[in-house]
Amino acid sequence: MNSCRHERFHICARQREAGLALISALLILVVITLLGVSLFLGVNLQQQAAGNSMEKARALEVAQSVTTAAEQWLDTYAKTLVPVACSSQASVFRLCAVPPNTPANPKSWATAGATQVALKQVKISTNGGLNTYAAYPAVWIAYLGRATMGPGNLYEIYAQASGGNAHTVAVTQVVYYVGGNTRNSAPAQSLGQ
Repeated sequence: MNSCRHERFHICARQREAGLALISALLILVVITLLGVSLFLGVNLQQQAAGNSMEKARALEVAQSVTTAAEQWLDTYAKTLVPVACSSQASVFRLCAVPPNTPANPKSWATAGATQVALKQVKISTNGGLNTYAAYPAVWIAYLGRATMGPGNLYEIYAQASGGNAHTVAVTQVVYYVGGNTRNSAPAQSLGQ
């Protein structure tokens, strides 16, 4: 027999309404919790993206500084340089006979024939930290041959630098002309690292 008959009908209806209100409140609480968690995860992802962008910019700035140092070195010594086979890492600038095999992959050429560059403003720490870099920047200077635009030579400069961690690497490439009293380079371009 149904316990909710005539006199008890109002009491049973209130109990059903209270149960329905409880279920509705719990569902709303779950939805609000899920929105809060997704908002938190979105903010965290945005922070990581901003940090990665900052590290990439830092790496690119150092790579461009290394490129400038290589251009200054070429300005000074280009007339006396003889290209050499670059098959091992070096600690001083040198002119390589050929460019790296895969310039967009710094791991493939940084240890094969690149020159590690110690810049005064670059502090190296593999543990990371404020104002530190994961590795020394490196440069590869290759002789391209005589220029068709004047009485000079063309050189290709590849530079790579890491940001605060080893996963953030910037690689740039510049073609540099040295001839007579003219020195000129095409704008540095990123190779997509």
